[in-house]
Amino acid sequence: MSSSEPSNVLVVDDERHVRELLVDALADAGLEIHAAASGAEAIDLARRHRPDILVADIRLGDCTGLEMIDDLRDVVGELPAIIITGYGDAATLTEASRRRPVELMTKPLDLVRLKETVAQELSRQEDTKRFHRRTRQLRRLARHTNIQRKVINRQLDSILSDLTAAHQSLSGQMDLQKMLIEYQSHVIGSRDDDEVFEKLFRLFVGLSGPLFGAAMVCDADAQLRISGRFGVPRPDGMRFCEELARPFVDMLLVDPRCVLVDAGERADLFCASIRRYLVGLTVLAIPLIPAAGELIGVVMLYRKGEQPFTDQDIVLAEMLAPATAAAVRRND
Repeated sequence: MSSSEPSNVLVVDDERHVRELLVDALADAGLEIHAAASGAEAIDLARRHRPDILVADIRLGDCTGLEMIDDLRDVVGELPAIIITGYGDAATLTEASRRRPVELMTKPLDLVRLKETVAQELSRQEDTKRFHRRTRQLRRLARHTNIQRKVINRQLDSILSDLTAAHQSLSGQMDLQKMLIEYQSHVIGSRDDDEVFEKLFRLFVGLSGPLFGAAMVCDADAQLRISGRFGVPRPDGMRFCEELARPFVDMLLVDPRCVLVDAGERADLFCASIRRYLVGLTVLAIPLIPAAGELIGVVMLYRKGEQPFTDQDIVLAEMLAPATAAAVRRND
């Protein structure tokens, strides 16, 4: 039993001396006792003071104790009951047993046994309540733990994702650095500009697929002229390459940095004679600057409807441009 909330016992008997006897017998057990002389009074008391256990005679003035038990259970729900009867006939006992009593006691009453039965039932109820409280606490703890686990898993997933992205980024940077070193060693050993541009062209083909291109270098009069054309299965004509390159020369003289242009969308930049060939064509123009303020050439890479160039291609072009410019300058 809980010491802070005494258990409530409802005693029902239509005989006053029996009722008082039952109350007196249970009073010293530290319980809150309510007594009723009839079924109607018992129901009224139960509404005001919900009983934890019922002690009732099977015979009452206004109803039977069994009918009262049914009525009380309709009002307060499941209610353990100790049924007292002075009749030992089989029919009465069978009918009483159907109410699933805690105990079926016959008169004359064994008051010691009654007190023990009440105490045992209330102790069982307290154990059940304690079990349910612990179960609820465990469920709350389990829910909290599950929520925390999900939060931690999300955090771990986020950390793992960040680490994976960082690793991929670092690996990508290392691959680019390795590629740059290999490219530099190749172009340093190139015999002429054609071999330099061929290595640049083949590097992009190997990384991102087929493309076309044209290379321009400054002639003796410091004019940019087409020095090489390349493409798969064959390069485009000289006239087309010159007209395609013309707007980029103007751009790079003003702002010498790698530039990516969708030629189909910017057809107004180009000569009318080649505009019909520009649909789906993207161009990556790479300035060759061996020293600040010195533009000695332009490499123009372009695709016709295949996978367009990406920002990664621009990063790669910017990394390769200085080594390419140095190799071209060395070949002068």
